Amino acid sequence: MANELQPSQAARIAEDVYDVNSGNQRAFKAFLANSTFSQKNSAQLKLNAAVGGNLLLAAMDGFGVCAMGGKGYEGDLFIIFRGTTTANNKADFVTDGNIGLTRSTTGHMVHVGFNHTFTSMLPQIQSFIAQNKVTGTVHCIGHSLGGAVASLAADWLKQKAGKNVKLYTFGAPRVGTYFFAKSTTDNLKVENIHRVYHQTDPVPMVALFPFMQAPYNTSGHFLPSSELVFSGAAHKMGKYLESVGSNSWNALNSVPDEPYDVEWAIEQWLNSKRYTSADSHTFLRWAESALIYVLKKIGICVVSALQGAVMGVATLADKLAYILSKGIDLADNISYWVIRFMRRIMQALGMKVAESKEELTRGVIRTALLRLTRKNYDNAQRAIRKL
Repeated sequence: MANELQPSQAARIAEDVYDVNSGNQRAFKAFLANSTFSQKNSAQLKLNAAVGGNLLLAAMDGFGVCAMGGKGYEGDLFIIFRGTTTANNKADFVTDGNIGLTRSTTGHMVHVGFNHTFTSMLPQIQSFIAQNKVTGTVHCIGHSLGGAVASLAADWLKQKAGKNVKLYTFGAPRVGTYFFAKSTTDNLKVENIHRVYHQTDPVPMVALFPFMQAPYNTSGHFLPSSELVFSGAAHKMGKYLESVGSNSWNALNSVPDEPYDVEWAIEQWLNSKRYTSADSHTFLRWAESALIYVLKKIGICVVSALQGAVMGVATLADKLAYILSKGIDLADNISYWVIRFMRRIMQALGMKVAESKEELTRGVIRTALLRLTRKNYDNAQRAIRKL
């Protein structure tokens, strides 16, 4: 049976790897001295990555570590990535905010910024693997931005390098669309993907549909948290370390998430006349589930339609607005749900709520979707900036 890190081990490694670019060389050396890793110099490598934009705040920065396994993990490889920091003149924020779609190294549509950072490290990773005998499991680990990059690394290592891979992420944002999430799940297998996220951490909700999380069709390791979404406290790696405690993966799995994917629950949310705050930790989850539900009602294969080419947030909003505006003119049993969805969104975002379906023009729908995306992104950015 392949080696597997316990939650506390993976969480500790995900927190300590931040020292890779902190300037605290003593702390970084202490991280590398972890008995989980081989202590041979040739079996450790600091990874430097391109972060920021092509021109705006572009930087090469210490981003991760490749390390062969130590005692008990002989033949295993650990690839660990840090999350967002401000130590590189805030170039990471440009990476996080570059939400357009591009093709990954395995041919799937993924987040432009995350893919740019991963591919900049890929030659270093390939060289390290060529120089070391990796006969066991490859453990890909990361928090926040690091978790997103770890997901891309795990996908490449499994599909292109043919390795046995285990993926451990904490508070990671979404990396790709349906086909990436499903392919990653099918190839790695659900039991090898440990996605840990707090109830009130806004970062795992970035970016909204058509971005999705792996493992596909499962909720991952859901952790209850009481911190307010806009405080960012639930996103801190230290909080994750505290929450997992000494629990096993099975114990973490025992905590249920809310029924966001259950049709009757979505309909109940759409029909509710209770006030909904866009700052509620459940709002974006319900809004997105409702959006997907409504798109399915319209009957268009939206998953395929929205990932055929490179596109940015505005283009995605345009395509979704077009589909939803067409849905309003369909049969009553379809248009009803489109209208309910738009009214719920507009009310929560503080917009003037449309009184009739004629007021729900394509332009109005597009504006509401862009505001929804901005709310989602702003919540996540506040959390990231407080790391």
